[in-house]
Amino acid sequence: MIIIREFTLFSTEHFYYIFGYGGLAVLAFYLPKIFKLDIDKFAQISGYFILVEKTIELIYRYIVFNEPLTNLLPFNMCNYTLVLAAFMMIFRSNKIFNLVYFWSIGAILAIMTPDIRIAFPNYSNISFFVTHYYIYFAVFYGLKYFNFTITFDALKKAYIYINGIMLVLFPLNFLLNTNYMFLKKKPVSSPMDFLGPWPYYIVSLEVVMIILFTLMYLPFRKKTLKTL
Repeated sequence: MIIIREFTLFSTEHFYYIFGYGGLAVLAFYLPKIFKLDIDKFAQISGYFILVEKTIELIYRYIVFNEPLTNLLPFNMCNYTLVLAAFMMIFRSNKIFNLVYFWSIGAILAIMTPDIRIAFPNYSNISFFVTHYYIYFAVFYGLKYFNFTITFDALKKAYIYINGIMLVLFPLNFLLNTNYMFLKKKPVSSPMDFLGPWPYYIVSLEVVMIILFTLMYLPFRKKTLKTL
């Protein structure tokens, strides 16, 4: 029998998820150092694991909750950031890291205001937090163990590519009756409530994205200047 409980935003349980899964991500991050593991092999295993885990989640949601296939396509920002994070870990790619680093900002919003309605111990709830925290696990892994760095050119590409994806998804959402990247409507009870009604909040998000990307680049600015 599948136990289904309703998830409550900003409840005590929600904060348990934030700190509990966050703690597991920190533990996983230090495993190679604690047990003297090969950093490349550990990264590859984690990448393959998360790809399999995400696939199982989508199949689970399709079979158990009868979600339409159009809602299970990996077109949300966190989904393709997750896939890229896995590939970055598998292939130790700094180029992929450049995108994952900037796009990972969306996972914070997802963790703090998750667009889910089912509580632990349902598998979809567990997978949601595991996959979103994996994005940050991969980012810090790349910084710490692979010594990846960020350039201003990477910032520009991250912004241009994300807008290219949005241009494709905007009409696709109306065609498929979906809401990928929340371009058709805002999620319920999220910081987007302060950005204005549709479609004006999309313009507001563009401004916020430029500001956040710039702030994320600043720690690497001195390193970039030294190489010039």
